[in-house]
Amino acid sequence: MRLENKYLYAVLVLTSGLSLLLYVFIGYYVERTETNTLLISYGSLFILFTIIMCLRITPLIILTLGVIFRLVLIISFPELSQDFYRFFWDGNLQLMNINPYLYSPNDLIIKNDLFYLANDLFFGMGELSNSNFSNYPPISQWSYIIASYFGENNLDYSVLVLRIIIILFELGTFYVFYKLLNFLKLPLNRIGWYFLNPLVIIELTGNLHGEGIMIFFFLLGVLFLFQNRTVKSSIMMAFSISSKLVTLILIPLFLKKLGLKKSLYYFFLITAFFSLLWIPYMDENFYMNYLQTIQLWFNRFEFNASIYYIIREIGFYFKGYNIINTFGKIAPFILMSGILFFTFLQKNNSLNQVLKNQLLLLSFYFFIATTVHPWYIVSLVALCIFTPYFYPIVWSATIFLSYASYSSSEVNEYPLILILEYLIVFSVIIFETFGGENKMFKAFAKNSTLSK
Repeated sequence: MRLENKYLYAVLVLTSGLSLLLYVFIGYYVERTETNTLLISYGSLFILFTIIMCLRITPLIILTLGVIFRLVLIISFPELSQDFYRFFWDGNLQLMNINPYLYSPNDLIIKNDLFYLANDLFFGMGELSNSNFSNYPPISQWSYIIASYFGENNLDYSVLVLRIIIILFELGTFYVFYKLLNFLKLPLNRIGWYFLNPLVIIELTGNLHGEGIMIFFFLLGVLFLFQNRTVKSSIMMAFSISSKLVTLILIPLFLKKLGLKKSLYYFFLITAFFSLLWIPYMDENFYMNYLQTIQLWFNRFEFNASIYYIIREIGFYFKGYNIINTFGKIAPFILMSGILFFTFLQKNNSLNQVLKNQLLLLSFYFFIATTVHPWYIVSLVALCIFTPYFYPIVWSATIFLSYASYSSSEVNEYPLILILEYLIVFSVIIFETFGGENKMFKAFAKNSTLSK
């Protein structure tokens, strides 16, 4: 082994070891309210992650490290998000044959014999979740049923089962990444920007968010589609939408690549399979309840927004009150305009172009959204791996600043932190838009390598 390689391996061992310690520290010892400790730890972890990626390690090393980093969190208890309490609430309801879309937790908690963990989950999920119907689609619900069933009335066991499910899907995502990068003739070590990304590991494996399941089905659907396996692709896309509805935004961009006739057939199949997945939950009250829940993301919830917050401040100046209800009525039309623009007015004649425009469209949606939680950005990180754009990787670092909002018992956002987060992100976007495409990915590719 050459001296240079000995040095690089030493760097890899050191950075990986320190990363492992930081994952243990964040996963087992840091609470959400410990803002300074959390942000310093995550910032250090992201720096180590960047150093590791500078080494241009092989996919096998990426896979090995990614699995180790995930497994070290295997028995940790999620401290950064309350959402998992609602996951297991829905799962336990279904074990009792109660439709989670028909009742809010507030409607049911008055029953003394609801289920064993009811009080723990009810108070754990918080008031906002208590007062609303479930918004998680069928595939997500099924994972909650499995975790609740095998958890056997033990919250720690339920967390463990759901974590294993998510890790297994992440391993599947790694495989699909490998196949797609080969298909697109892109460097295989790009997988690491997703699979070793601290945001991905902490938010999916650590905090149990379902974006990992959605991404797996979506990317597998893309792979099947461009292998001309249309039916299999449509099933995977239906599963993806049924994990997280955000996939719906991306589907229309396949129209130009497929052509009108094949697109209509493909979209029909997706709709049919998607509808079948909802059959167990269909009820006369289901539609209104679910529509009401979806509307909350446009006209009530607010967190870590960018362009919307600017619009809101303009509204305060001219109207003297929060215009979120007005914005919530026009936001779907703004989003629809974006979908039409990227579907019909942009080139989508190759897989590269489709994935690039899907990234830009999804970014547009998050920029106008009233709520942007850290785990939302995981989808952008996954898509950017196939494109010239590096800004989602940067955003996966800066968005963790939003956890500063939880420094006390009440959520309190800090304007300076929001400005810092988005100033960095928009600066990178401007750079990459005006002549900087692929330059950041290529900059890392110029470093010494352990690939050989």
